[in-house]
Amino acid sequence: MTFSKIQKKTLELLLKKYEASKTYNESNEITQSFSISPEKVFSDYTNDFADVDKIHDFENDLETLEKIKLVAIFKKNDRINKITAISMDENWNRIRQILGVKDKNTRLKEETDFYSAIYDDSSSDQIVKDFCKQQIERLETGKKAQFVHEESKNIIALLNYILKNKNEILERELSISLLSNSKTWEEKYKKKILKILRQNEPFASLAENCADEKETDKAILEECNIFSNPSYVYFKGSGTITFENGNCIKIFPDIPLALSSAAISKIEIFEIADNKIMTVENLTSFNRIKKTNTFFIFLSGYHNSAKQIFLKKIFNQNSNKEYYHFGDIDPDGFLILDNLRSKTQIDFKAYKMGIAELQKYSSYTKPLEKNDLRKAESLITKGKYTEILDYMLKRNLKLEQEIISWKEES
Repeated sequence: MTFSKIQKKTLELLLKKYEASKTYNESNEITQSFSISPEKVFSDYTNDFADVDKIHDFENDLETLEKIKLVAIFKKNDRINKITAISMDENWNRIRQILGVKDKNTRLKEETDFYSAIYDDSSSDQIVKDFCKQQIERLETGKKAQFVHEESKNIIALLNYILKNKNEILERELSISLLSNSKTWEEKYKKKILKILRQNEPFASLAENCADEKETDKAILEECNIFSNPSYVYFKGSGTITFENGNCIKIFPDIPLALSSAAISKIEIFEIADNKIMTVENLTSFNRIKKTNTFFIFLSGYHNSAKQIFLKKIFNQNSNKEYYHFGDIDPDGFLILDNLRSKTQIDFKAYKMGIAELQKYSSYTKPLEKNDLRKAESLITKGKYTEILDYMLKRNLKLEQEIISWKEES
């Protein structure tokens, strides 16, 4: 016999009520009955404007369930007002068979065993272990796991892959590889995974350097070498790149060069002829800025660990150079500079990021935003860039670097 959606929904609601009861847990001394109102299944059943044919089909479906002795229906004024399960072990097992589900206690044990096996696996990342532990605790206290079983399996597979990933992969490639569909990651799992990662270190601390949740999520994924589009690093100046296979590329001041992250990872030697090396925060300023005897690098986005390793390689092979960073004169700009310094251990000096520039281009300044205030206070508390940040806070202003590169290079 084939059962309709209405019939299955009715049986599902009754089974759910039964399995949540003391009778199911064998802790009840009185006989319970398990009933639902018809509106729980068909919300418009008592609506005067409901489709008559739909009401007729609904009542026929319930009468069929009554005929096969799974439910009893009760009426008032010729309308069904109560649906009651005919409660006996044989019937509950029939209902489970119709719905294709297992007994609740069996399901709970299987779920707990599933999470426990991953938690006990020494190869599981700590974030995965913590996720599994949370699910076990929920199940042991009578709650449902955070996600249905199939979703949890995919979430754990995604976390394990992401947390161990060392090579650049695009989001759609990740989705196809683990979920067999290029859109499933974006539509169903991306928000769930990022919420878990945001709650754990080292990812939780990334929020301090980001303006909002969207920027934080992008930084987290890039830290795990996951990109929505291919990532490139831009160069201009005088230098030579030698790759692992022996191929060489010459770089010139007037011909900017962009290399993918995959190509960057295969660089063996990076010789820079210029005396100064400068990272630039924004692409517009990178394209505009010109300065003799200076090699410019635009890192394109968040400075993840792979880019930090790359900068260290440049420094190790060009340690006798002067290192500068040119960014926005705002709390974000100084957080980026501070992040560069702390993560690479390279003594980057701020280039044209001072009070003099704020005064010179005061007509182009903008007021600080709420996030700016929080980030400025955080840096000041740590005793970093206090003079320039105090100046910005007192006057409620900030300046984008594009103004400086435009005005001084035009």
